Amino acid sequence: MSRAEIDEFLSKPRIGVLCTNDLDGSPNGVPVWFEWGGEQVRMFSSASHRKIARIENDPRASLLVAREVGEPEAWVAVDGVAAIGEEGVVPLFERLAARYWVDEDPAIARAHAETVASWRRAAAQLRVLVIEPDEIRSYRA
Repeated sequence: MSRAEIDEFLSKPRIGVLCTNDLDGSPNGVPVWFEWGGEQVRMFSSASHRKIARIENDPRASLLVAREVGEPEAWVAVDGVAAIGEEGVVPLFERLAARYWVDEDPAIARAHAETVASWRRAAAQLRVLVIEPDEIRSYRA
């Protein structure tokens, strides 16, 4: 894919798989929400989550994003070094929640609003994960 096609692909709300190396060196992948800003991938996590320990141990990471079933086959992988920070976690999770939780059902919307409120209360225990790409790989059928 061209860089413009990659940017457009990553601008859509898709679930990514964050791939890191476990403490024993084995691969570990977890689904994540993400934001692509054209230069880096941003995600958030609880500071106590195991992915934080994995990145602290070995910062090499990859985010793999694929199309949904029924769409023409395509994927993008952003490979690089992940950094962990605290700055901007609240605006990040607010943007991601608005991007991924588009619910018209009032009960679901209330539950999601309560979750975001709980994240705000726990913001000191949340971290921003940033992957600066060393390489961006892609495929489109």
